[in-house]
This record gives sequence, structure tokens and C-alpha cells, in this order.
Amino acid sequence: MNAGEISEHPPIYDRMVKERGDVLAETRDVAEQTEQQARKALDWSGLRPTHRQSTEREERTFSAFG
Repeated sequence: MNAGEISEHPPIYDRMVKERGDVLAETRDVAEQTEQQARKALDWSGLRPTHRQSTEREERTFSAFG
């Protein structure tokens, strides 16, 4: 078999996709969705106080010294 005879997807691949669906494409889609969900779940940027919120907290904090 030479390089000209080798295709990206052999003929049996097309038949299997018709019979069982494109499992590789579905897997890629699910992996991308999972990655997006993980990024959202691990994104803590919304929990950081703004500079103004930090200053307001410091002003409201009780201090016996001042």
C-alpha cells in the first residue's frame, strides 16, 4: 500500500458513521461543552471585590485604635 492509496477515513468509517453515528464528532462536542462548563464553574473573577467595595469594607471595620 502506498501513500496514494491511504485516505484520511477508510471506506468502512463512512459506513460505520451511517450505522452508528459520528461518535468522534459527538465526543468532541461534549468535550467542548464540558470545558466551557468547567471554565464557568472555576471562574472566580466575579467574586473579587472592586476597589470601591474593598474601601467601603475597610471604612466599616471596627478598630479600637482609630
